[in-house]
Amino acid sequence: MQPRQREEDAWKEQIKKERQFEELEQLFSKAKRAQENVLHTFQDAWQGNRSRQRLGLVEETMTEEWRKRKKQMYAVDDARQESRRAQFASKEVGTYASD
Repeated sequence: MQPRQREEDAWKEQIKKERQFEELEQLFSKAKRAQENVLHTFQDAWQGNRSRQRLGLVEETMTEEWRKRKKQMYAVDDARQESRRAQFASKEVGTYASD
């Protein structure tokens, strides 16, 4: 082989290696992006699940608070009705007493 041919072959080999390296870099970049997407998707799913769990906890807490308030409301209503009955009964007793 002539020196010029060896030099061209060396350049071709160098260019081939550089292209292979660039392809590997691109594949690595794609793999890295894919990994980041998977991690991001996992994180979103985890946060979504976590947020649903928290939302469920908030919903349970709100429902329990609503039940407590409803019981209090019924207790107040029962007390109010009992007070009205007592007032009505006392008025009737007073009416009958004055007759």
